[in-house]
Amino acid sequence: MNQGKGYHQTFCRILKKWQSLTLIENESKTNMKKAILICLVFLSVGIMGYAQEEQYGDNQPYSSYWFVKELLQWSPESDKDAKFNISQVALANRFLNDSIDLDENANKIPGIIALMAPHTTNFHPSQGFSTVKQYAFPFWQYIDYFVQWGGSANEGIIVPPTAFWTDAAHKNGVKSIGTVFFPPNVYGGKEEWVYEFLVRNADGSFPVADKLIEVADTYNFDGWFINQETYDLVGEMGELMQQFIAYYRTQSNLKLVWYDAMIDDSRVIWQDELNNHNQMYFQKGDKNMSDVFFINFRYNEVNLEDSKKAARELGRSEWDLYAGIDVQSKSFKTPVKWDMLYNDGKPNNTSIGIYWSNATFDISETKTPEDVYINEQKFWNGGPSIETRFGSSKWLGFADYFEPRSVINELPFKTNFNYGLGRFYNDKGKTVSEKEWHNLSIQDVLPTWQFKVDSTKVKAAISFDESYEGGSSLYFEGISNADFPLYKTKLNLDQSLNLQVVTKTSGNINLQIYCQLSNGETLTFPLKKSSSWFTNSISIPKRKNILLSKIGLITKGEGKTFLGELSMYYKKEKKPTTSSFTVETFTKENSSELYIHFNEKSENVYHNMYFLNAKNEKVWLGKTTSQDYYISNIPVKNGKINLAVQSESFGGEKGKLIRKLINVSK
Repeated sequence: MNQGKGYHQTFCRILKKWQSLTLIENESKTNMKKAILICLVFLSVGIMGYAQEEQYGDNQPYSSYWFVKELLQWSPESDKDAKFNISQVALANRFLNDSIDLDENANKIPGIIALMAPHTTNFHPSQGFSTVKQYAFPFWQYIDYFVQWGGSANEGIIVPPTAFWTDAAHKNGVKSIGTVFFPPNVYGGKEEWVYEFLVRNADGSFPVADKLIEVADTYNFDGWFINQETYDLVGEMGELMQQFIAYYRTQSNLKLVWYDAMIDDSRVIWQDELNNHNQMYFQKGDKNMSDVFFINFRYNEVNLEDSKKAARELGRSEWDLYAGIDVQSKSFKTPVKWDMLYNDGKPNNTSIGIYWSNATFDISETKTPEDVYINEQKFWNGGPSIETRFGSSKWLGFADYFEPRSVINELPFKTNFNYGLGRFYNDKGKTVSEKEWHNLSIQDVLPTWQFKVDSTKVKAAISFDESYEGGSSLYFEGISNADFPLYKTKLNLDQSLNLQVVTKTSGNINLQIYCQLSNGETLTFPLKKSSSWFTNSISIPKRKNILLSKIGLITKGEGKTFLGELSMYYKKEKKPTTSSFTVETFTKENSSELYIHFNEKSENVYHNMYFLNAKNEKVWLGKTTSQDYYISNIPVKNGKINLAVQSESFGGEKGKLIRKLINVSK
């Protein structure tokens, strides 16, 4: 894709950032012209953080985006790409510890909402990329909401989350949210879009609200973020927006996130707090209007204290308020007044909203997964001190102030520490594809703790050069004894539990897996040294009314370790029935694009797809949870394609390999 296609979005976002810092109700035209000029200078040097991709096939399906009129005309039946944009991963149940489940009835606790812009709005492939130089997010355990940020005046302003992002979010128990973005007028926003959005029928219904609900239900995501920053509106648009939200809330159980911009009388004036000018978009009488209220970035300590007080007076928790941090330009190098957000080692007054957390990718010069992951660790775990015009400032991050969430509370569970991208694909240590790939639909649940260790004594990282299954593994290298906590769990030991750990080692290193129990007891089990992948099988005896609470690794001595798989089960699963499938081909010369449709609709089941070469060897083409999958390029020989499909449970059991010889015509 040409990077130039995204420059308009960057123009809009730079202007938005400038505006949020300087715009007042009577902004001078001279200053506005200067701002636009500055933005154009930035654009001329190409500041986009998105990686450049290869040319896409003629039949590549893309993620959806619309203007209001387009949304009203949309239906999944008429949209040929819609079937590729459906997530089929259920939202996992989360917990904090042995006694706290994070369901809808749980007491409110401080949280994080992360707004990410992993790609431009247009030409976003529905199911991933053929390069590792695209963004993948590894720290789901610290966030509660993922918002796919997008939308621009020349592309579309209504953007649902891409299916593979929803898949990864749901697997980690994180709610996936789409964006409705009404841009400020100065860079393309039109009042008419707001009027179209808020059209109300005579019976009191709102057609656009009904469509937003239909899209979310069809694509299986969890709600919408409304960012209304278009000004000069005529009429009672503020009141009408409140009626729109109330209708949306009545008609669905979807979440709603509201951004602090539009106030009660329809004007756009950022309040930087919750107050009587904007609280009606948060709570109106006994009506919960928004689940998340995202406070604009210019707040001070008093703003947040007053916001907390206002929320409580409305009968709501202060943790439903999210104070924004704009990290778009500098990521963990952004100066932040942490003392407003944290107090005594924990969040203070409000939760936290992060704008553009994917800047960890943008600031990387190489865009390689190794480099980006180092940035991620600094961003979430806390980074080095940074120098600003105000002096030295330390980036505190989030891991020390928010307790990580976990979804490992039922079995079976399996992880190969798959990051969601790779330079190759391995199957039980054997390489079955040497091509790069990126697909968050098949990202595994990654370790709860990543990895706060003494880097002078031991190295802990995700390896993108070795894997047992997929494209990555865990890598440990040490010169002394080390303890690596890996996963927070909540697993009942009323029956014996089977644990399998696949490792590969070199050097003089001894490994133990340890299991921490809810009664304070710790069980340790030695792992075999092996220079090739070895499966260690462990049985944890039953203990009535006791839970398995944590799993970790202990290393002793010098050497290197790769951890390729960790799986747990009470009893072996039944092998899944591999779905039958049909194929639609689009052939040119000696290659073809494919649409593969799996006839059986299954939630939380993978489908592995292979090409069988002349030696009848499997060559991996992709893996999906979707009922429909696109393959961009597969060789055709003598007018035939030799395909194979194998379904796989999330617990790792694989069904029968089904082969099919496809006859194609040009």
